Amino acid sequence: MAESVVSSMGKTIGKLLIDEAKFLWGVEGKVQDLQKELELIQGFLMDADARPEHEQAVGVWVSQLREIAYDAEDVIERYILRVAQKKGQNIIKAYACFVAKCACLQAHMVGTEIEGLKSRISNLRMSMQDRGIRSVNEGERKHRGASMSRRTYDHIKEDFVGREDSMKELVEEMLNDKKKQGVISIWGMGGLGKTSLAKKVIAHEKVKNNFDGIAWACISQEYHVKDILMGILIKLIPDQRQEVKEMIDDELFKALYEIQQKKRCIVVLDDIWTKEAWNCLRAAFPMDDTRSKLLITTRNKEVAEYINPRGLVHELRCLSDQESWDLLKKRAFPETKVINEDMKRLGHELLKKCGGIPLAIIVLGGLLAVNGGLLAVDEWEKVYKKINLHFSDKSELSKVLALSYDDLPWQLKPCFLHLGSFPEDAEIPATKVLNMWIAEGFVLLNAYEEESKTQVEDVAEQYLTELVNRGMVQVRFNLSGKIKTCHLHDLMRELCVSMAMRESFLSILNIQQDNETEDCSSPMAPKVESTCKIRRLSLNMRMSDKRNMIQSLKQIGRATLHLRTLMFFGSMEGKWKICQPIFTNCKFLRVLKLEYLFNMEGKLPKSVGDLVHLRFLSLAGSSFQGLPKSMGNLVCMEFLDL
Repeated sequence: MAESVVSSMGKTIGKLLIDEAKFLWGVEGKVQDLQKELELIQGFLMDADARPEHEQAVGVWVSQLREIAYDAEDVIERYILRVAQKKGQNIIKAYACFVAKCACLQAHMVGTEIEGLKSRISNLRMSMQDRGIRSVNEGERKHRGASMSRRTYDHIKEDFVGREDSMKELVEEMLNDKKKQGVISIWGMGGLGKTSLAKKVIAHEKVKNNFDGIAWACISQEYHVKDILMGILIKLIPDQRQEVKEMIDDELFKALYEIQQKKRCIVVLDDIWTKEAWNCLRAAFPMDDTRSKLLITTRNKEVAEYINPRGLVHELRCLSDQESWDLLKKRAFPETKVINEDMKRLGHELLKKCGGIPLAIIVLGGLLAVNGGLLAVDEWEKVYKKINLHFSDKSELSKVLALSYDDLPWQLKPCFLHLGSFPEDAEIPATKVLNMWIAEGFVLLNAYEEESKTQVEDVAEQYLTELVNRGMVQVRFNLSGKIKTCHLHDLMRELCVSMAMRESFLSILNIQQDNETEDCSSPMAPKVESTCKIRRLSLNMRMSDKRNMIQSLKQIGRATLHLRTLMFFGSMEGKWKICQPIFTNCKFLRVLKLEYLFNMEGKLPKSVGDLVHLRFLSLAGSSFQGLPKSMGNLVCMEFLDL
């Protein structure tokens, strides 16, 4: 969502005002004014983002505003750097020296820069007003969108393969009269086939014959309670259609509640996203002492457990390799088509892109039916080489997965995008990624959490748990039940990287063995051109050596000057001085990951002490003979992993 850019940056500047107040002498008022400007324009973005006719313009405005926000961050942190960093002096001495000599001059220069930024924001706001955009608060925006509906994607999931175990368990639960509370939930990430499974269950012969009526309602992100209740009632008592249409809200709740007690009914609430949505509907459903059944599908495990913690919560698994192949054959090949060995081999390679997700396989089957199913093997080869492009241009998959991202609260979006920094299939240590989120400034305590003295680590863990409950992140647990590692499903990572690229959040550079560079591009979303400076860089060293390392840093060039996060993956050998360009150029770094650098000779260069903004430094798995005394300058350091 557009406002997430402004919200995040406004919070970051607010945090700088608190954490770095001792360095902002003479410009505190200017920085506060800038923060207020960002808060003001957020209301305009909310209105613009809610209007489809301004979709393209919103993209331009957000891009411009992101640039302004990043420039603001640069101005403030550059001022702090000038105060804090004086060669050969510690921070307190440097501060005192600086104030004595040129504080007024520097404050004036920074004040002028901030005034220029405020002017740019003001011009943007005027552009929005000229297009009819007005400032609204978030509550007003939600009210405006209450009657809007989102498109659902169950129309393309016609084929059904596997799920025999799931079917058996759910049908048995449907027919179980011993349990007087009848809530059954199916949860899992978008595209797993929750809706298809629910349809199969209620279409089962034994289930149909055991109930008096069946009603289905799609909830989705935007819903209208009265329309939902009316639609369900009309399906359960079709002979009273006119009477139902004339009922007021209270009558609809009462009538639906009573009909489920009198008759043996099934009601399906498909794609329910939030606890709030259930709270709006719960009065219409008897939870105990009823023979009726309520079947829920959701992407959020927390929602399923909230609706009825005593009910069955069924997690939908991905398809096996054989089930995936069976589903692909149904979609891609006519019954008369002969599948040769080359096609079968390529088919299995393509299926790896789908990761057992039925929706992805169905989309792939459609691609092959059009582009390769009736054609030669070389056409299959083209599909295999361009599969990312095909998914971007042809499929509904990105739209379904993107809904999961769009639904995230703004503070979770950067946390999710940050996971795209890690290589595909990486098992990410949970503690490490949570520490990085904190160091980046993504995890901020609200007023209640500050008052109750909640630990920021606990809030970070809540963020990760929320992403897991939404089916967006997969995890492994340790013996004590805590999250040990997390990782992204391949297709969810494609979404993550594409969104990160589109929002100028992250850049990924792969350094090949032969020193070729590969810029990781977005496979699932349209690119939005931006002149935004690189803030986060993930550098993947594939069997590289020190010459490749030096060359890659040269290729990155001046873009590294604005980096906040730099992460190295892979292995490298040489002397620590080859990292000198990082410590010399990347003065604004907050997160630096230099792990598993083998056979590195000598100490870290003393210039590492110039990174006064550094909050997270990991040298885990790397060889070094010692740390320089200048490490004492890193007074912002929160996490040091040796």
